[in-house]
Amino acid sequence: MTRGRWTAIGAVGMAVLAVLALALTVLVAQRALGEASEVVVRGESDLLMAAVSTELLENGPPTEATLAKALEAHGAEGLRYLALVGRDLKPVTEAGTPTMADAELRPGTTARHGQRVRVSGPLFPRRPPAGASGPPRGMHGMPPLLVIELEPPVIAKLRGDLVRIAIVGGAAGAVLLAFAIAWSRTAGRLASIEAKAAREQRLVALGSMSSVMAHELRNPLASLKGHAQLLAEDLEGDVDAKRKAKADRVVAEAERIEALTTSLLDFVRDGPIERASTGVSALVAQALADLRSPSRVRVDVSGAPPHVAGDAARLARALHNLLENATQASPETEPVELRVAEDEGAVVFVVRDHGEGLAAGTEASIFEPFVTTRTKGTGLGLAVVRRIAEQHGGTVTAANDPGGGAVFTLRLPVYDS
Repeated sequence: MTRGRWTAIGAVGMAVLAVLALALTVLVAQRALGEASEVVVRGESDLLMAAVSTELLENGPPTEATLAKALEAHGAEGLRYLALVGRDLKPVTEAGTPTMADAELRPGTTARHGQRVRVSGPLFPRRPPAGASGPPRGMHGMPPLLVIELEPPVIAKLRGDLVRIAIVGGAAGAVLLAFAIAWSRTAGRLASIEAKAAREQRLVALGSMSSVMAHELRNPLASLKGHAQLLAEDLEGDVDAKRKAKADRVVAEAERIEALTTSLLDFVRDGPIERASTGVSALVAQALADLRSPSRVRVDVSGAPPHVAGDAARLARALHNLLENATQASPETEPVELRVAEDEGAVVFVVRDHGEGLAAGTEASIFEPFVTTRTKGTGLGLAVVRRIAEQHGGTVTAANDPGGGAVFTLRLPVYDS
């Protein structure tokens, strides 16, 4: 794995850790605010309970009217319901609308449902002061129970604060994670660009050396091949068949070296692209023209666009190399399939063979220079294909077909006149 890839993964990992830490901080803050709200709500409830009790004692025996008056007087403080409950736990008199009728009714208890809180406590002391004429007591001399329900404004405020904290934390986490993903993609692209630049530098050095060697070898190689061919012709019908076989061997090896020098020159060719509107059918025909076994290729151009943008000679060479590679990989009795179609603004050449397929993990490395699985292969055919594809702004990929064999896909931009 490249350094750029590790950098991208590290950036995303750090962002995820930061988001988790931020989420934990938000949860802790929410819990702390929740605990604080319980204390504040209890204090406000006790204060309101004391105030209502005092007013009811000062105004004589509580009635529905006095309860309604107290409800209206403390409405701004969140009071929504109050009642006097007898020994049988049923309201003797009440005002407002309860929402927690099933809550436990014992002195000093507090119940909470949503934003509403219910508090209960005795309204009168067990023994009023001497001479006092308090209202009637409950059953068995017990004072009635005062029950109030309120919606403390602090609850709404704290809930709003909790929501804002969650929103801010979530937004901050999302921004941080988005920034990390964007940074990882940028780092990945930079790593790809660096790898491509390094490969281009190697290709330039290799190209310079190969070009010189190929040009220097061509003339003596042509002379060697010509003389070997003349010698082989002179030895036709010779009684010593071994001498004729040796001459033929020299010719074959000379042709092999000639093919290697041609491949080297194709690979390092770096002249300007003569981009023009090239007919797809004509391009396929040119690629098949110098193929060793063109009859084995089944061509389907029914879904192809009429034209493609590019240098016809170079594109034909790339397609020829793919077809030659496929015919060599397939048994002689099996055909090679070439399908051309248009897909999302690109013309796609799909070449499938019926050979043994690609070894696992070699899908990308087979396009590297001098990588070959054949004993007499140069290892430049597929490298030339990739170079020509990149020169035209296209791509070439390889994969195994589920039905057997390998599939090579060459994608090139459609010509737009």
